[in-house]
Amino acid sequence: MDRISRAFLIGTSIAYLAVLFYTYAYFAELSVVKIKLLDNQIQFSNNTLFYTGLIIPIIIVLICVALAVVIKSQPIGPNFYFKNEKARNTLANWARSLAGTFNLFFASLLTVFIFVNNEEGLTQSGYLPLIIVSLLIIFFWVLWLPFILRRNK
Repeated sequence: MDRISRAFLIGTSIAYLAVLFYTYAYFAELSVVKIKLLDNQIQFSNNTLFYTGLIIPIIIVLICVALAVVIKSQPIGPNFYFKNEKARNTLANWARSLAGTFNLFFASLLTVFIFVNNEEGLTQSGYLPLIIVSLLIIFFWVLWLPFILRRNK
């Protein structure tokens, strides 16, 4: 499970970076990126989108990976929180793979930015399911946590 969570994190990180660089290249000619939300139009520069899209996910991924490292370093025994090694490893893998789910969310968010700012005449109105599905994945990942903690007996 450790290899799967690491592969998931690395794979989603590479995929997110590919979407981020594609988005940056897509908006290269635009000086302003416009997002229309509920009759409000938000404008920001192409560079702001890129650097914000780089910094915020990196911080979230580093927090999740640091959480996994802290969990892995906890002692095991009857007098400690973790009673067995399997529960500790499962929780560390969960924290590491949570970072991958956030990568999926941010990649879908950037895809929505591309669809909303599409100037090529293509109409793509079905981008909302991308956000909903990625939020549901994060939601189910968080709901999975009590089942992991229950194994620690």
